[in-house]
Amino acid sequence: MAILDWLKNLLSPKAKPQSQATDLQTIFSEALAPSLSLPSQQVYPIVTPAMRPDLAAYQIHCLLNKQDKQRLDALLAEMAFAPVVEKDAASSKLLLHAQGPSHVFLHQYADFAGFCVLLISNDIALLQRLIAFKAAPPAPWESFLDVDPDSLGSLQGNIEFWCDTFWRPYWLSLSEAERSQYPANWREFSESH
Repeated sequence: MAILDWLKNLLSPKAKPQSQATDLQTIFSEALAPSLSLPSQQVYPIVTPAMRPDLAAYQIHCLLNKQDKQRLDALLAEMAFAPVVEKDAASSKLLLHAQGPSHVFLHQYADFAGFCVLLISNDIALLQRLIAFKAAPPAPWESFLDVDPDSLGSLQGNIEFWCDTFWRPYWLSLSEAERSQYPANWREFSESH
C-alpha cells in the first residue's frame, strides 16, 4: 500500500505539502502548456494528460521490462534531458532539457520483476516519441512466479494494483495476433480481469 499512498500524495494537490505542490505547479505551469493531439489507440505505455489538473503536462505510468527501461533511459538521454534535482533516494528526479524550458519528472522503482515508471513531461517532442515507443511489462508469470491464473477469482492487493495499473492497459493495447502469443490460461485471465 505504500506505493498507492505515494502515488496519491504525488497526484493530489490537497494531500501534498504546499511547497511540493507549488514546485510541480511552477515546473509544469500553464505558460509552458504543451498542446498534444493524442491518438485514440496507442501502444503501451499510454500517454495521458497529467492526473493533476493543475499540471500543464502529460504522463505515462507503466511497468517496463529491463530492456524497455534501458530504451527509455536512452531516449531521455538522446532527447537531451539531464538530472538537475534528486528528490527521493535517486528514485525520483527532475530532468531539465539542455536547450529549453521543457522538463521531465521521473519516478521509478523496481517491482513486479521490472521497473515501475511514472514520467510527467511538457516536452512535445519527447511525448510524441513516447506515443510510438511500444514497450512491454514483464510477462505475468515473471511478475508473479507462484501464481496460477486459473486459481484467481477476484483480485486484491498487489496483483489487483498490477492488473489495474499496468497489465490491463498493456493487454488492451495489443492486437489479437499479439494476444495469441500468450499462454491460454494467461489470455483467459487477461480477458476476464
